[in-house]
Amino acid sequence: MPIKSVRVDLKKVILEKIKNKEDSLKKIIGQDEAKEGILASLIAGHHVLIEGPPGIGKTTLAKEIAKLLPPLEVIEDCPYHCDPAEPVCPSCKEKAITGEELETVMTEGSERFIRIQGSPDLTAADLLGDIDISKAFKFSPSDYRAFTPGKLLKGNHGVVFFDELNRIPEKLQNALLQVLEEGIATIGPYDLAYPSNFIMIATMNPAEHAGVEELSDVLLDRFDMVKMDYPASTEEEREIILKNAKKFDEVQVPSKMLDTLIEIVRSTRDHKDLIQGGSVRASIGLYEKAQASALLKGRKVVSLEDIERMAASVMAKRIRPSPESAYYDDPTLLITTIVREITKRDVNQ
Repeated sequence: MPIKSVRVDLKKVILEKIKNKEDSLKKIIGQDEAKEGILASLIAGHHVLIEGPPGIGKTTLAKEIAKLLPPLEVIEDCPYHCDPAEPVCPSCKEKAITGEELETVMTEGSERFIRIQGSPDLTAADLLGDIDISKAFKFSPSDYRAFTPGKLLKGNHGVVFFDELNRIPEKLQNALLQVLEEGIATIGPYDLAYPSNFIMIATMNPAEHAGVEELSDVLLDRFDMVKMDYPASTEEEREIILKNAKKFDEVQVPSKMLDTLIEIVRSTRDHKDLIQGGSVRASIGLYEKAQASALLKGRKVVSLEDIERMAASVMAKRIRPSPESAYYDDPTLLITTIVREITKRDVNQ
């Protein structure tokens, strides 16, 4: 039985959808240039690195890519989605070698999605796995029975979403590079075969964000770079909110209030005092919380008062004032000032 390839499967599905004039990533509103670049990379079988601010739908996009994968027969209860024709995890290998019957089950692409959060304290053992010393003495360090897989192998036959890749240290970057390039993991002094049958969709924060590491040129060379940004227009942002935000049946959000809400959030993205503005997630959060505020006041229609009262609590931790700003230590006051300026202008129009 031929071993299934994630790259081949994705290519087939995407090309079939193109033939049928279907949008493979229709859940993602706007971002046409980015979607085109990502789909081209997937057809080519390349890993993708997305650069962009938080809260613009990168996780959703990666999940949609995983959903494109066709159903796959895997060994039942295996967290690493082992193919019965060629198991990769120690447990399934042991069963296959000893002749134990391997029960199988069909799994959807969405179930073969794994998210890994990049952070400075992520270790090689967390990401790649580790060698059990007692089993290494009993068998040998290179024996599969001595190996305990890490998070990365859970993306086997699926999509690995590596969020904030440029927050991991250089040593871990090198370990990941070896897996992507050679299918080998170095754990301690030992080199182990590491099956890399997955597509990686990674993200990186813009360089001005705190706590980011510079990605090495050789690691970057393993990815196609795609940039995503905030919605290009108010209309796109409105569509995203109405499609994704929670709605309280008993509360109405007048079109005028929604326009004001969107204007408040979008105004933070190019504000002179901010190096990071509110994302679409902030827009959705304010839309939801304004409805909740109206309910608390016993009203069934969202008003300017609801937006004004909730804006700071939703947005204060989602923005980053510049070090030179007078609001650097008080982002709440900055949000309050922005909201008052916009709502006052709207009232007077």
